[in-house]
Amino acid sequence: MSGAIAAAEAAQRAASDPSISAFVGASAGSGKTKLLTDRLLRLMLSGATPGRILCLTFTRAAAAEMAIRLRRRLGDWAIATDETLDADLAALDMPADTGTRHRARMLFGQVLDLPGGLRIDTVHAFCQSLLRRFPLEAQISPHFAVADEAEAAVRRRGAREAVLGDDSRAAEAALRLLAGQISETDFAGLTDRMLTDAQARLARLVSRHPDAGIIAAMQAAALDAPDDDEETIRRAIVEFDDREIRGALSIIKDRSSTKACEKAGELLSWLNLETEARLACQDIWISGFFTGKGDPRAMSSLVSKGLDAEEPTLKATIEAEQGRLLRAKDRLAARRLADLSAALAQLVLPIQAAEQSAKQGSARFDYADLIARAAELLVDPGAAWVLYKLDGGIDHILLDEVQDIAPAQWEVIDAIVAEFFAGTGARDGTARTVFAVGDRKQSIYSFQGADLASFDAWRAGIGARVSAAGARWHEGSLATSFRSTAPILSLVDKVFERGPARSGVVMPDEVLAHGASRAGQAGSVTLWPLVPADPDPELAAWAPAETYAEQASARRRLARSVAGWIAANVGTMRLESRGRVLAPGDILILVRQRNEFGVALTRALKEAGVKVAGLDRMVLTETRAVADLIALARAVLLPEDDVELATVLASPLGGLSDEELMNLALDRKGTLRDALFTRADEHAAFAAARDLIAEAQARADFVTPYRFFAEVLGPMGGRARLLARLGPEAAEPLDELLATALDYGTHEAPSLQGFLAALDAAAAEVKREAEAAGDSVRLMTVHGAKGLQAPLVILPDTTGQRGKEARDLLYWIDAPQGGGEVPIFCPRADMRSAAVRQALASASDRGFEEYNRLLYVALTRAEDHLIVCGAATKSRLPETCWYESVRAGFERLDGVAEIEAEPPLDGTMLYYAAPQSAPPDRLAAISTATAAPLPGWIGPETGWRAAPPPEPKQRIDRLVPSRSAEGESTGLAAASPLAGRGTGREAAMARGRLIHALLQHLPDLPPGDRREAARRYLAQPGHRLGDVEQTDVIDAVFGVLDHPDLTALFGPASRAEAPIAGIVGGVEIGGLIDRLAVLPDRVLIADYKTDRQPPADPAGIPEAYAAQLAAYAAVLAEIYPGRRIDAVLVWTARGHVMPVPAARLARHAPKPDQPSA
Repeated sequence: MSGAIAAAEAAQRAASDPSISAFVGASAGSGKTKLLTDRLLRLMLSGATPGRILCLTFTRAAAAEMAIRLRRRLGDWAIATDETLDADLAALDMPADTGTRHRARMLFGQVLDLPGGLRIDTVHAFCQSLLRRFPLEAQISPHFAVADEAEAAVRRRGAREAVLGDDSRAAEAALRLLAGQISETDFAGLTDRMLTDAQARLARLVSRHPDAGIIAAMQAAALDAPDDDEETIRRAIVEFDDREIRGALSIIKDRSSTKACEKAGELLSWLNLETEARLACQDIWISGFFTGKGDPRAMSSLVSKGLDAEEPTLKATIEAEQGRLLRAKDRLAARRLADLSAALAQLVLPIQAAEQSAKQGSARFDYADLIARAAELLVDPGAAWVLYKLDGGIDHILLDEVQDIAPAQWEVIDAIVAEFFAGTGARDGTARTVFAVGDRKQSIYSFQGADLASFDAWRAGIGARVSAAGARWHEGSLATSFRSTAPILSLVDKVFERGPARSGVVMPDEVLAHGASRAGQAGSVTLWPLVPADPDPELAAWAPAETYAEQASARRRLARSVAGWIAANVGTMRLESRGRVLAPGDILILVRQRNEFGVALTRALKEAGVKVAGLDRMVLTETRAVADLIALARAVLLPEDDVELATVLASPLGGLSDEELMNLALDRKGTLRDALFTRADEHAAFAAARDLIAEAQARADFVTPYRFFAEVLGPMGGRARLLARLGPEAAEPLDELLATALDYGTHEAPSLQGFLAALDAAAAEVKREAEAAGDSVRLMTVHGAKGLQAPLVILPDTTGQRGKEARDLLYWIDAPQGGGEVPIFCPRADMRSAAVRQALASASDRGFEEYNRLLYVALTRAEDHLIVCGAATKSRLPETCWYESVRAGFERLDGVAEIEAEPPLDGTMLYYAAPQSAPPDRLAAISTATAAPLPGWIGPETGWRAAPPPEPKQRIDRLVPSRSAEGESTGLAAASPLAGRGTGREAAMARGRLIHALLQHLPDLPPGDRREAARRYLAQPGHRLGDVEQTDVIDAVFGVLDHPDLTALFGPASRAEAPIAGIVGGVEIGGLIDRLAVLPDRVLIADYKTDRQPPADPAGIPEAYAAQLAAYAAVLAEIYPGRRIDAVLVWTARGHVMPVPAARLARHAPKPDQPSA
């Protein structure tokens, strides 16, 4: 064992001591999960009851991983020999005595017997279980559920529309003030942000100050806004003692160059105006002292060096006026922002209240609600009972990834931990501990509320609280990596050694030094030369579009370079520490954001023949396959929408080429749909597309969204078409769409239009599980890769800058006197007051620090090899970007080789590597286990184990009669009665479907009520039938119902849609009979057909129809032996009944295959 490993294990043993409370800073790859698992094991071995331990993790994956490791370890202990068990106990620094061995062997059974197992949960899951345990105390329904993103978005939109529709004067005034500053779309996005990302902040504000007036006063105080209104401040800008500045401008006008002279003259002209005129053109005066962006102008634009030397007081006079205007502008901006922010709060507070009311009424909450409700439950002064019951069940709490815990989650944790070391918490002398593991360097989830300031405050507070209670408190760190090779760790240390990359990652007096437990294992780090910036195209203005398309951007060229390198090295590059060559599944590509570069990279990898899993997350509605299905749904809901229909026709679903679509669309008369249905017989592709649209439209208004998409993808062949064109990666979003549609139908009226609206509102994301990638290249964001690792990591997205905080419209600023944070709305950069500029600067600093921490996380995902590359921009890269930070790290390393890059790269690569000098430590385990003998109670094998199962005496075929027993297809497709009546075929099919529906349902009504029920049904506007058409359909229906030969078919002994199944002659038959009547002497079956041109006599019945009824008759003959089977066809287009001759049924009876020899 190397010294680094021995020291790391000693540090882990010291940190996992079960008798102390501790915080451990665990660097990337230092064995954090092992440390937590060891702590759990040592607690239980020391006598802690497993059911009184609570472990909270940041992700479900981390919780599952810890639970798996723990169960595996305890399971091994239960059957281990004394020698093996003693070695494990010694590694945990536990005594290997008889009592400890006995406890270790019993733990597996104790954990299995725990209701629900060991409590290893995420914070969200713990809060959910807490609320289910105390629903009355939390004032929440015991049967509450967690709402998905789509449902929450629809609920927010409903609350917003309800408030905006309010005709109260206060809401109207607030809306009028905001309408001049923000668009409807931006307002919707702003309110959504306040109700999602800032939900906890808003909830805290409202809980403390529920009155909008109080919040408005706090907003004004936070901005230091004056009491004067905007008009008064504007007048103060133009009404002032102008004698000094007038004199200064006169000197400048008389003694300056042309430009300065003209500007001074313009300003003097403004000074000569009356007050009202000055107000009207106030911008002229302000523009003399400030730029268009609002920044102070350099005084050299008015006062030259020579004039300044001659008149030294001029510059001071100009600067004094500039300062006066700056202060006035700040006062005006503060007043404006205070008014706008108060107006925003005036609207957002009712929206929040309406949304919360809807949540409470439906008992469906999001995860942020669960956290907030749990915190309220635990910190409520009246919640002593809850804390008593909860505290009575927890002695030890373990916290994972504490750097990513949000302030609202800290409230929950702190409420529990507070009882550990106060009051009755120190009951019966029980040693109670808190154990937290985290790493400031890896705090990258601020967008989820993670706040390092809250983490630091909790860390300091819990240490003081533990010490004050007389318990032991320990703070340690783990810096030895068990993941990465030495070259990777050396580069990481050098990147963050000095320079701007240190900010937010390393404390000012800290030296970052990772230990390498994998010393001697081959590894490398490589910095590729930048792909050159896009050249300026030298193309004529009349050059065709294809010529411009050939000018690939630098980022696309980088994507192709990365894909080409991977294609060349997969199967050839040697992974020495693993004893094999590189496979696609060994590669992890990390990007900062999900954008067009990830799409280009995925496309390039596919074109290069490399298996790739695609981005780890995707917006469901932005995936190609789902977008095509949504376009189909919209096209059938609104047949006049030519754009959506054209999208469908050009998609894999419609199957038309560009030429075919242009042929159909150009020079048409009427809608695109009319053209398609009119010209369907001209071209097979047109006919197939027409059938698709007709079938989809026939379903749109009559089935749930789930069934609509399931039938489009299944029976209508949509899935096969989409996968054939888009590849297997399209399967996952299709499945997610079906799951989303199914879930939508459980809590909303399942209309297709409503479902599409919910999808649009939610912009739901689909997350690909990393394990599902298989042996494919993984392409992920750095955030998504947290907790993952790979033998080879590639970072290609390194030249972009961090997110632009300057684009924010909303800032949370502390109100004075401990009032808490209040929301400040600032719609434009030129409206920023001093307080907003300060908030923006702080946000920018925090953003830059997290940008650096994201780089740390990205670099430390690599196990053996790391490649960093990027695309150049037209401007010089800033030294703060990732590429420059890594390049600076290479410059600080000793022994870096410079290698000429191979095409298509151009330039010099920087390469730093270590050879394999120790036995490989990542070899795949080779199993040498042999099969254990069978237990005696099974009996002797007598040769059966190796013998294959006997062949069945007769093979059983499967037959679904409705799919045509003999493989014949009628080529008919159903159409919706809403599809219009442009062709006779459509009208006949629509009429047939109506007759079918009436024949199915009317027999269930008393005979005297049937005709009136039919009239009501047919009179519905959706059927678009005139009086004559309604009468015609009714006559056809009752021509069948009142047919003298079919009285029994619609009598009491009959039923509709009767399912049957059976085996006849070795053929398995299953189906659904439209109408079945079982009589004492015979069985009567009927099948409805919608053919628009039924045969004139039984001889013309299609073979497929006869075979279908023959199969049904054969099954029924087995079920009801001795009874005659009569079959009829009902042609619904005409309401005509046609018996099928018995000889015809006998000829088509199912015949089994001849048994094989």
